[in-house]
Amino acid sequence: MSKQFVKESELSYQKSAHSWIPTTVHRHTTGLRVVQCKVQQPIYTLAIYVPTLPENDTGEPHTLEHLVFCGSKRFAHRGYLDALALCNFSQGTNAWTYEDVTCYTLTTASEEALANVMAAYLDHVLSPQLRDEQFVTEVYHYDSKGREHGVVFSEVLGSESEEAEVGERRMLQLLFGEDAAYAKSFGGLTRSVAQLTNAEVAEYHKRFYDACNITMVVTGPVGARFEQALEDIPPEILHSSGHDSRRMIPINVPEGPVSARVLFAADSHVGSVQFGWRGPMGSDVETVTALEILLEYLTEEASSPLSMRFVECKRPVASSVVGYVKQSIPTTMFIGFDGVPYGDGGDSEGESGDEDESDDESEDEGKSEDEEEEESEPEEEDESKSDESGDDITRLLDEGYFAELLKIELERIYATKFDGDAQALRRAVEQYGQRLAKRMESHADDTLQTTIGIDIVASHFATGKFAVGTRARIFDVVAELAQRPIEYWLELLKTWLMDARTCHVCTVPDATMSARLDAERQQIEEANAATVVDAAAHDQRIALAVEANRVDLPATVRAGIPEPDAGGTSALPHTQLCAEAHGPLAAVQVLRSDTQFVNVRLHVPMAAMPEALRPFLALFQGLLFNTDVQLPVGAVHEGAKLTEPLHVSYAAMDQQLAELTTSRGSSVGMGVEPFVSSWTDEVFVVSLHTTPEKYADAVRCIVQAIVFGSFVTERISTVAQNLLADIAQIKRDGRDVLTACVARLSAQDQVGRPRWITNHVSLFDQERVLRQVMRDAASVAVYLDEIRRVLVHAPGMFLSLGMSDTDDAQQLTNTFVHEWQTCMDAYSQYVPISEQPNDPFAIPRESRLPQLSEPLRVHVTLRSIQASFAAICVPCALREHPPSEADFDTQLARLPARDFYALQLLLELLHRTDGPLFNAVRGMGLAYGAYFELRERQGQLMFLCSRASNVSGAILAMRALVERVGEHWDEYVGAFEVAMARSALVFSAVDEQVTPGSVLMMCVVSAIDGFASVDLRNKWRAAHLRAVTIDDMRRVFDTYVRRLVDPQVPAIHVVLTPPGTQLEPELGSFSRRSLNEI
Repeated sequence: MSKQFVKESELSYQKSAHSWIPTTVHRHTTGLRVVQCKVQQPIYTLAIYVPTLPENDTGEPHTLEHLVFCGSKRFAHRGYLDALALCNFSQGTNAWTYEDVTCYTLTTASEEALANVMAAYLDHVLSPQLRDEQFVTEVYHYDSKGREHGVVFSEVLGSESEEAEVGERRMLQLLFGEDAAYAKSFGGLTRSVAQLTNAEVAEYHKRFYDACNITMVVTGPVGARFEQALEDIPPEILHSSGHDSRRMIPINVPEGPVSARVLFAADSHVGSVQFGWRGPMGSDVETVTALEILLEYLTEEASSPLSMRFVECKRPVASSVVGYVKQSIPTTMFIGFDGVPYGDGGDSEGESGDEDESDDESEDEGKSEDEEEEESEPEEEDESKSDESGDDITRLLDEGYFAELLKIELERIYATKFDGDAQALRRAVEQYGQRLAKRMESHADDTLQTTIGIDIVASHFATGKFAVGTRARIFDVVAELAQRPIEYWLELLKTWLMDARTCHVCTVPDATMSARLDAERQQIEEANAATVVDAAAHDQRIALAVEANRVDLPATVRAGIPEPDAGGTSALPHTQLCAEAHGPLAAVQVLRSDTQFVNVRLHVPMAAMPEALRPFLALFQGLLFNTDVQLPVGAVHEGAKLTEPLHVSYAAMDQQLAELTTSRGSSVGMGVEPFVSSWTDEVFVVSLHTTPEKYADAVRCIVQAIVFGSFVTERISTVAQNLLADIAQIKRDGRDVLTACVARLSAQDQVGRPRWITNHVSLFDQERVLRQVMRDAASVAVYLDEIRRVLVHAPGMFLSLGMSDTDDAQQLTNTFVHEWQTCMDAYSQYVPISEQPNDPFAIPRESRLPQLSEPLRVHVTLRSIQASFAAICVPCALREHPPSEADFDTQLARLPARDFYALQLLLELLHRTDGPLFNAVRGMGLAYGAYFELRERQGQLMFLCSRASNVSGAILAMRALVERVGEHWDEYVGAFEVAMARSALVFSAVDEQVTPGSVLMMCVVSAIDGFASVDLRNKWRAAHLRAVTIDDMRRVFDTYVRRLVDPQVPAIHVVLTPPGTQLEPELGSFSRRSLNEI
């Protein structure tokens, strides 16, 4: 490069121990730097890093992040930047704010597209308009009735009283001191946001957003086109006023308390405890990496020491534990325990789950007399207050109590030298290296962005001198750590965790807080209203601000937006084929790509799973790799067939699996979260990720866990209790609860056939089932054994294998079948499968929507939330896949999925960033998020709204928008808007096939959808999207989208609010229900 940019340095980042990513740093005359990482992948990422520090709790960094997108001095029209991005193979721009940095991001599907957007993006970052009207809608205002609105306000309102937010805020105050930048709320607190002014935001921008403070990081196969685009950036965009924001963050250890007990709004009986330590400076890469490994050793697996002591014990005192290092200045280290029982033993199995603020007695509704007697027996209650370790369950969230338990356990680990296992940390290092290699293969762009971002912040606030590459040779560091003796790790444990200043925060649920917050909000609204002298004039000023900030791109501006060559996109090179299926397998998919791992997915049909067993599937999933294993005679162990039975503890089995796999798991359906079933709920999935040399042993271990798992009472009780604690936490999250409510209300069980598995595994059913399990765990083992028997005998299993081009697909298949059959030969209940289905991928699709004669409107209240959520669901039977098994090209010529793609294109057009729905809801400051969603497999079209400060207003705004679109169609849907939406969908198609793992997943999905390969699916989609016309989009708008606002359509409406929220009468009549009544 020449002219504006000069090459400052060259370096390479390790992608693995033996491969590198070339990286170049260029410096602009203003001081702005560009870091180019030539990652060979189909997508390109751009991140603009602005080191920022909060100076108070007004959330200036976060607020500015939002306002940057509202228009710039040279691109003044609101919506231009996202229109430009969407026309250039992306899903639009985005941003995030952290304690010490704000980052603006873009991901595109071609180098030309990236180059087209870059200059305008920089202008928005460096020269935003920051008009008062923008502040009104995007940040904060209140209407003439005193009700508070604003996108930033709604976002903060939805998070500031959440458990994690409350606990982390207090922890940072303890670690750094209450006056430190890290102790301030970078996102803002509602009462402080309400006091913030636009002038203060503009002044903040002046101090931090100078070109000399900014670094751009680009990943992807960038070349000459991008470099020329950099040189072509006009000097008036890249300018500097010399406002250098570099400063050294004080690293002195604060005086004051090291512990705290804080409250959060919830009426469940579980809280959390978090421990924190200040670590070394981030430049000490070896020590920081070693601490990451040590914390993973302590917490990562079920067999990890802290997991065994606190989570996987007979009477768990937490449902999960996690340890990690945070890249602050200096670094900070955390060990967090979630699902900690609170009060009289926690009794999570007796948790009501009732979130209605008025019906305290309702937790006994629906219980039999026997159940009530069991829950009230004093002997059981007394016994539950301490476990075999002597932990006092009633004191776990008392300040200092859990800290003493952790201290004793760390001392025990130190004294026993990691339980006498001299190789424990060597194995932990190896596992860390394998997980790192997997991340670099699957998400090299994200991993590099994170790694380089850490250096950028450290350069700004720790050293004062720009430098990147501190972690460029991370695999070499890991290799060196593998040689460290056990004494090194013991000293590390003692120095940084045992002897260091330890802070801890107990976050305690408070059932009364929601009412207090609601009362405070009511008082604030009344005080706001009292300041309004002329209501009409006040609301008119807000209306004018909304209008001034509306997206309205003139035709001349639209015409000037550059569009990239569609031929500039690419795909991950891969080959899809089939291996010969035999043994238990009806089909074997194979995906070859550039990978150093073997990715295995076993799919087991469950349509024949008996009704009596379905309630225990979630528990079976939780136990599958987390229980003891009883190996019979004939099973292979350590390379030899056993001549007598062998009992393997869950901890030993977990440790073995951790050594053999980089990841493994199981799920009901294609999802990975418990209590949430995906669209293929009648398939059980087992997955593992390993290296070729460990493949055979990993498969053997996984299959043995499936076939010979021993469902002992203690493990059943432990896992059940932890799952109950997980449910309690899930029920505090508005988005999760809304999803669960919609799934429950829209999946109607059918008379004369088993209930849908999705209903059995929902958190509503599972809370009841798991309570029963806790009362009589011993009786459940027979159901779990029977689930196993049904699964291993299920016809129609299909295997999906991802591998490198050099691996032998048939050999890997044969190895799997061999290990499976060896276990089956020793399995006493095994009966060979007599017949396989012709098409194992033909998973039937049936509408599960209830047959409603009128709309179903449900209003649910949660004490744990302060913002609201909503969903409207209507039937939509459109299908994407080929309708028959006829010749593919013959079917494609008829374009049978034309309406599906027309609707997909229309929804993208309507709910895009800075699009019509965005303007109608978010642009008015009514909610943080609003979008449409087409759920093809569930046969549903949905409107979803999240973190709303005025949920009634958000729904009414959506209704009004749909009516306006119908009346003024040409104003909303034209050739430009369609091209923009089509470009965004092109990016989505590329983005879902970027990594070996994602392409393998698309192989599975494509097969289930009736496509012979991913390539044919891509061909099908591309042909349909090209063929869709505006007339097609108008037809599906009238047929489907209008259903969302038609009062005669029997839609399902779910609104989730804080207890004191009243819905507007215009929404219709809602039935108010507690979660127990869903």
